[in-house]
This record gives sequence, C-alpha cells and structure tokens, in this order.
Amino acid sequence: MKKITIERSFSTTIEKVWEALTSEDKLKKWWCPTGMESSHISVDFKKDGVFRYSFKGSEGQEFWGRGVYQKIEQAKFLSFLDTFTDSQGNPVPSSHYGMSGEEIVEALVEFSFTEENGITKMTMVGENPHDDSILEDMKKGWNGMFDKLEELLKNE
Repeated sequence: MKKITIERSFSTTIEKVWEALTSEDKLKKWWCPTGMESSHISVDFKKDGVFRYSFKGSEGQEFWGRGVYQKIEQAKFLSFLDTFTDSQGNPVPSSHYGMSGEEIVEALVEFSFTEENGITKMTMVGENPHDDSILEDMKKGWNGMFDKLEELLKNE
C-alpha cells in the first residue's frame, strides 16, 4: 500500500500541538477539509478507543469517519486506523459517499512530534488504500486541515 507523508512545523510547544489533535474542542475547530465544517467530533482517547468525526459540505452532505487508536505515546506519537462510516459509526466503502471503491478499507494514519527551540515538527504518514488518482486530493485535503490547525495554534 502506498503512503503519503506530510511534514509541518508550528511555532508553539509540542503540548499545544498534541492537545489540538486529542481534544474534542480543539479538533472541532480544524479537523475538516477546506470548504467544509466539522459537524461532529467525539474522542475516546485510549488504545482501541474510537475517534468519530463528520465533515459537512456547503450543500449539506455529511461525510462520516472514524479512527480506532492503535498507539499513543503522550506528546510524541499517535496512530489510528481510519475508515469511512455511516452516521451510526458502521464502516462503509468509499462508494457510500460517491467515490470509487466497493470495499471497506482501514488506513493506518501515524503522527509523530518533536520540539526544538519552541518549534514543533509534526510528521503525518498515512496509507493510501486507493489508487494513485486520489493521492493529490488526499495531500490537498490533509494540508488544508493542517493550514486550519496552524491558524488555530497561532491564535491561542
């Protein structure tokens, strides 16, 4: 399975970046692609706990998903298995939302963090369970979310 890697640096402490990825209140402010809003976030932050989210588009369509936490190392590393779901939390294929793919797919998403001189570096590595045609859209989606994260961290 191909992977996508995105590195970002933030002018803040590792603890603030960590909180932005683990707090429902913070996630609601940035965990959605550009042009969408976060309509639901719930976090059960523990190994095998579930992170549920929904993105709502300008025309009202909602896209639901969940992450099941795999590994948590406080303020250093976080991973989860990500998949599309219906509004009840049941895994569904991407075709449920009008995209290609008839299989239910879980993709591993990993975040690692380091801090040096007040700058926190975040590296996100995510599996791409789809064909290469969606790779650029995936990068654009993640980077749009991370742009929102950067704005949130600047304004704290």
